[in-house]
Amino acid sequence: MKARILMSIILTVASAMTGEALLAQNRRDRKPERVVAANHRAPKKVVVVRRPVRKVVVRKAHTRYLGMPRWGATVTALPASYITISFGDSQFFYHNGVYYSRRNGVYVVTRPVRGVRVQVLPVGFRAVPIGPRTYYYYYGTYYLKAAKTDEYIVVNAPEGAVVDALPEGYEIKVVDGNEYYFLDGVYYAEVDAPEFDDKIGYQVVTF
Repeated sequence: MKARILMSIILTVASAMTGEALLAQNRRDRKPERVVAANHRAPKKVVVVRRPVRKVVVRKAHTRYLGMPRWGATVTALPASYITISFGDSQFFYHNGVYYSRRNGVYVVTRPVRGVRVQVLPVGFRAVPIGPRTYYYYYGTYYLKAAKTDEYIVVNAPEGAVVDALPEGYEIKVVDGNEYYFLDGVYYAEVDAPEFDDKIGYQVVTF
């Protein structure tokens, strides 16, 4: 009788030890679960809202740039206190938000190439928010704040931007029966803009 009881105890202990060994082995063999973050989302696409286009543009004088040179005009001498900006193989002469390049012995009012940087925005610039970004605009040129610096970098005209004035020197072009301003390769539609004093804005559009 005692022998049977002793044998039963031995078998119970052995079974418990075997179960613990199997659990330990399972823990060793189990592969770590892959945790997928639930908050990983694709970046949102900026939705460009195009305002209703005026079929015929006003062709009004843009007094905000009154007294400034026409876009594409040539001068024989640069304004006093200009700044020379070198960028790659290009050289620009900058004064109060206007850029000049030298051609055949004269200076031509032009747009700087994308990537040119300035430390201070021109007096009278406009902030133009588009999606998560804020662009800065003055006299036909657009800027973005450069990362990790106090500089501003020249960028292409962003689609959907609405500005309050254009430099003189634009052309009027007709597309699908509507008139558009055309300046330096960029089309602008004349649109209602209640945010501006004269309620007229100029929106960058693409076709």
